[in-house]
Amino acid sequence: MSHAASQIENQTPEAKIGLRELLYVLGRFWRFVRPYRAKFFLALALVLIAVPLGQLALFLTRNVTNEALLATHLSSDERWAIVIRIVTWQAAFYFSSAFLSMGREFLEWYCGMRATFDLRLAFYKHLNKLPLSFLSKRLPGEHLFRSTADMVSVFRIAGRPAAATFSGQAPPDSKEVAMAIYSNDVDPYDPGVMGIIVRTVPLMLETLYALAWGIGLLFIIDSNLSWMLVAYMVPFAVISHLMFNRIRGSAFKFKETAEHELGVLRDSIAGLRVLKALGRLKVQRLRFMRAVGDTRVAGIRQIAQTSLAQSGAQMGMKWVFSICVYVYLTSRVMDGAATVGDWIAAFLLIEAAQGPLENFVQILQLVKVQAVPAQRILETLDTEPSIVDKPDAKPIGPLRGAIEFRNVEFSYTGERSALHDVSFTIKPGEYIGIVGPSGAGKSSIIALLLRLYEPKNGKILVDDQSIDDIQIESFIEQVGTVPQTTAIYTGSIADNIRFGDPRCSDEEVNDVARRAGISDYAQRFEAGLETLIGENSTLSGGERQRIGIARALIRKPRVLVLDEATANLDPQTEAAILSELEVLRSNMTILSVAHRLKAVQYCDRILVLQDGLVAQIGDHRSLVAQEGLYRRLWEMQEAKGALI
Repeated sequence: MSHAASQIENQTPEAKIGLRELLYVLGRFWRFVRPYRAKFFLALALVLIAVPLGQLALFLTRNVTNEALLATHLSSDERWAIVIRIVTWQAAFYFSSAFLSMGREFLEWYCGMRATFDLRLAFYKHLNKLPLSFLSKRLPGEHLFRSTADMVSVFRIAGRPAAATFSGQAPPDSKEVAMAIYSNDVDPYDPGVMGIIVRTVPLMLETLYALAWGIGLLFIIDSNLSWMLVAYMVPFAVISHLMFNRIRGSAFKFKETAEHELGVLRDSIAGLRVLKALGRLKVQRLRFMRAVGDTRVAGIRQIAQTSLAQSGAQMGMKWVFSICVYVYLTSRVMDGAATVGDWIAAFLLIEAAQGPLENFVQILQLVKVQAVPAQRILETLDTEPSIVDKPDAKPIGPLRGAIEFRNVEFSYTGERSALHDVSFTIKPGEYIGIVGPSGAGKSSIIALLLRLYEPKNGKILVDDQSIDDIQIESFIEQVGTVPQTTAIYTGSIADNIRFGDPRCSDEEVNDVARRAGISDYAQRFEAGLETLIGENSTLSGGERQRIGIARALIRKPRVLVLDEATANLDPQTEAAILSELEVLRSNMTILSVAHRLKAVQYCDRILVLQDGLVAQIGDHRSLVAQEGLYRRLWEMQEAKGALI
């Protein structure tokens, strides 16, 4: 086992869930089923009708045998009339049960699909609201796994089309359940977590209801048979429960190793360029192979334990019970205490009861297994967003672009402060540069302004209003941001620009593309701005940043934030973009975070940060003229040729 897998083994909590926790999980997820509760309760009603119809059809076999097959004193025509009459009733019961079961299956599928869709949408929305501090503490693969794989079943309740049985719709047989454990061949809207309510709970009701009817009908034939079945249920349930407890723990481990595998795969794809450049493809390939191996071992362990429980313990107890019933019934018939019809009907009813009984423990454990990913999903859903609008927050209205930081303190970890008592004022329409060494707090100022984090102390004001008192979206919609590395999404160049404002017209896209210098690049392709690109497209850094600038400008922002937007560009491309910004800066407040001082030398004012403090404020000429950090940085970069 790899080191990563060992860590998972040591850190994974024991996958146990009691009745109280189970009821809590059901209650939490019921809100997603509630809009479809009419169809859900109709499915439960169909169970209550379908089960006795199937059981009564079996019971009538006793009448066929006793009243027709063994009635030698009647004529052939009379016996055939009895057979046709009883078989007609049996057929009516069978077909009615099958029809109701299919209706119930459709209703469960519909409720499960709709509820799962609502759950996934709610999870995605909630994930977007969570603070970056929460998201950064966990690997991206974990969030991806919870929003995809954790939403579907560990076991599939119905791995095949619904089939009517004597007890209604039976659970899948043991082999189907076992094969589904280590299967990724699942429908995107397989009931999964929501199946705890819409599929598994009705299945448990059906199982218990079928057992009750079977015991009752056996009591009519021979009361001892019903008591034998009840006595058999106790050790069967206890032993199976103990064995499936181990399976539940293995299922949890399998989920954890599969999540780690997905995270390694994501890192491999996202960082493929770096891996190739460093010549570390083999190292990463071995890491992925170990992750796959750990997942496979966990899956094999789960399958082995399930096979032992199903094929060993359950089938062994079933065989012993069947022999006991066979001997008892045969002796009763030979003693004249029971008829052959009783013998046949009893065996059919017992066989029909053993199926639900055999699967009941599996279903019970299945609920607990499915509750494991359900609890993981709830862990994310229960994480409260730390940055939300106040109940009385109001839209800010059209921005003027005035910004003020007043005695702001901030820390990412709660220990070491990233900003100490930072205060400054920006007037509407000013072009402000923010510079300083790495770790000085430049990006922290931008993160606080965009409300990605909350300050520990102090206030941030926009147009003389506290940023806490305004609706976040009303402010962000008027802000354009160009990060250091622009994300490119699958689609056309125009689609990537339009990502800044999906409501913009084609004319606006063309205009912004021209102003950001993208038109010349796009004209190299036959499709122009409709040329398809993606994250792995062969775009240069300058071309990416131009798309990022166009994406920000299409929003018609009142505040433009450049977070080291030109840091990775060559001097010629950087100079061209800075020149374009000079032309485009009218009617905007611009904040430009930069490492290279050339990017801010034409700013109206420059904030110089050092160790989370504002060390200097002034324009380029005044800051170079005075002794201080800015002058030392300028001379250092000039000596290294970084200002060329």
